[in-house]
This record gives sequence, C-alpha cells and structure tokens, in this order.
Amino acid sequence: MIKIYIPLSIITVLLKISGALDIMAPFLSPFMEMMGLPGETAITLVAAGTNGIYGGIATLAAFDLTFRQITILGVVLGFSHNLIVETGILMKLKFARIQIAIFRFLFAILTGIILNLVLPDTIQGTIINPYAKLSEDIWISTTKSILATCGQIVGLILILNISYNFAKQWKYSSYLKQRLKFIPNAVGLSENAFVPWIAGSIFGIVYGAGILFRFVENNELSRKDASLITIFLCLCHAIIEDSLLFWVIGGNFWYIFIIRTGLAVVFIKILSYNNLYNKIAWIGLIREKNAV
Repeated sequence: MIKIYIPLSIITVLLKISGALDIMAPFLSPFMEMMGLPGETAITLVAAGTNGIYGGIATLAAFDLTFRQITILGVVLGFSHNLIVETGILMKLKFARIQIAIFRFLFAILTGIILNLVLPDTIQGTIINPYAKLSEDIWISTTKSILATCGQIVGLILILNISYNFAKQWKYSSYLKQRLKFIPNAVGLSENAFVPWIAGSIFGIVYGAGILFRFVENNELSRKDASLITIFLCLCHAIIEDSLLFWVIGGNFWYIFIIRTGLAVVFIKILSYNNLYNKIAWIGLIREKNAV
C-alpha cells in the first residue's frame, strides 16, 4: 500500500506545480454551472479530484458560496476526490481499471445536476471554522502529509487485522455474526463482507482497500461481494470525516451524509439483483479467480 501511495502522491504534486491542473479547470466550467455552482469552482473539482478533499476545500476561500452550494460540492467531491491515488491503489490491487475514475466522475456530475434540481433553494448551515490557508512550502507540507498517512496506513490496517483475528476467535463471534448478518444482507452483500465494507466506509479507500485485499487473498469473499464493496467504497468512503469537513465550512452534514450513503446503498442493492454488477464490469471489477 505504501509503495503505491508515495509515488502517486508525488506525481499529483508535480501536476499541480506544472500548472496542468489549471489547464483542465476551464473545460469543467459548464458542468459546474449545471450543478448550480460558479464556473470558477471548476478548479475546486480539479483540486479535489487530484489532491483529495483537503485540496478542494483549500480553493473555497476564493469563493463566496451559499450553504446550498457548499452542500452540493460536499456530495460531488465526496464521490470524485483523490482520483489519482485511489484509482492507482485499486488498479494495483486488481480491483479495478482506470475506467473507475471516469465512472466516479460521471456519477458525481450527474448527482450534482440532479441535486441542483431537487434540493430546496435554501439550506441551513453554519461556518464553524473557516479554512485557513497553509503558509508552508508545498514540498514540506507534502512530505509531512505522506509520512503521516503512511504511519496511519500501517497502524490502522494493523489494528483492524489484529482486531478482526481476535473477533474471529471470540467465543460469541459466530452468534454475533448471525445476529448482524441482516445489515450486509439488506444491501445485497453476504455476512462475510461486513468487516471490509464497514472499515472502508468509515476509514476510506486507502485503508479499506487494504482490508478488502486481505479478505480476497484469504478467499473469504465471493467475487460478487468484492465487486459490490469496491463500487460502494468508490461512492461512499470516509463518509463521517468527509461530511464533517464540509459541515465545518458551511455545508449541511445530514444532507451530505444521507445523500452519499443512500445513493451508494441503493446503487449496490440494484446491482446485486441477478448479478447486474457485471453490466459495469468495464470498470475492471475483480476477476473470478481472485475471489471465492
């Protein structure tokens, strides 16, 4: 995971320094306007898509947006942030191809357009802590971020794996698994999918993919489970953290949380029927031989 994360993070910074991201922004302005957002906020979509949620939020200090617009951005960027790193990780672990980035981008834009049509004209929000721009040199801040994230990857995945192994040997684990299986079953997953599904939803793709990879390597998941979890995590990962980040700058936490989670749940529930997920196999879902 770390061998994948570090080079992709450096490539992203080089794209930013070279000005390549600024060239992309004008082409996205029409999409932003259809979502009820100023065309200039295309740079926010580009920054988040290549650098992550924090990169997108960093650009918002330059715009005077309403709580409604920030809420729409919270949903859209939740679906389409950090595409370079997260897509690279999924590709390296053989869970997807580069097309999954296109899928996430199109899903985000379509959702933003629909939200602009159906959301109330006025949405309540409160700016808790306006984002303060960092004054550090970009390479210093990037190095700190990479080192911190690498430590988090190792620590979190280690803790989750140890916790899971302890839970498996707990004398009440089988009973608890039976009692809770209705939760993954309700969205079209088997009970074996519960741990990687929840871990990725809470902690994000960078961490969730590591857990998912471990389950697939140990033949603990079916191809259907692995595919549906991959799709779900592309749409709904780190959901609490991301929703809170936009709440702090004026977005409506519950709109962002419920819309992202609800759409992801409904989408994989539909794809679970009659193995419809195979219809979007063009994004490079896991092959049969890599799962049960």
